[in-house]
Amino acid sequence: MPMDSCLQRASSASPERWPLRLAVFDLDGTIKEASSPWMYLHRALGTETRAEMYHQQFIRGEISYLDWARLDSAVWKGVPLSRVQDIFRHSVYRPGVRELFEFLHRWHVPCAVVSTGLTVQAEQVAADLGVWRTVANELEVQDGLLTGRAVVHVMEDTKGQIMSALRQEAGARPEECLAVGDGTADIDLFAQAGLAVAVCPRSDNVRNAAHHVIEDGDLSAIIPLIEGHFWWPDG
Repeated sequence: MPMDSCLQRASSASPERWPLRLAVFDLDGTIKEASSPWMYLHRALGTETRAEMYHQQFIRGEISYLDWARLDSAVWKGVPLSRVQDIFRHSVYRPGVRELFEFLHRWHVPCAVVSTGLTVQAEQVAADLGVWRTVANELEVQDGLLTGRAVVHVMEDTKGQIMSALRQEAGARPEECLAVGDGTADIDLFAQAGLAVAVCPRSDNVRNAAHHVIEDGDLSAIIPLIEGHFWWPDG
């Protein structure tokens, strides 16, 4: 199969064309280059040694995802929210992201972000790119300081349920959706999308679950895929 230098077709999308009524994105490793906002924040705050210990405990099955989030967030107790916000403002976007979102906005396509990352960053991205809905995990704040507690809204195995709810809210069938992600948790998003795009996928499972793969991380390459897959209703 012929292969573009930055774009690989992983599997064939349906030849039937539908309108695009919803675009759902992962955030970390997809819209932003850093693949883990938790570790990104740990490194910036100098708490990565303890974070790696908790991560290994989770990998070994010694603690649950909820316990992992609880332990991870506890080390940030007392950190000013303003400092966390500033750290995430310096997290780099993937190339082409603004062109892609401007294209989607021209066609009035609702865009959503579903992330196992943090609302503090997701809200910045929403304001910056004009995102319709964000669902992510929340760091509790009191009097401008992190309390050390986290409220988990998204886990590795719940993205599919969240996308189903977003589709219902947007009135979109699976065939009328775009899903973009990079990790195993995003496979459940891909399963509910007429067009699924993996960005620098972290595993072959993710690569194989997508219709297309963007190897160089430039999200503007998704624009011609959308134009070739969906049709645009009048108005």
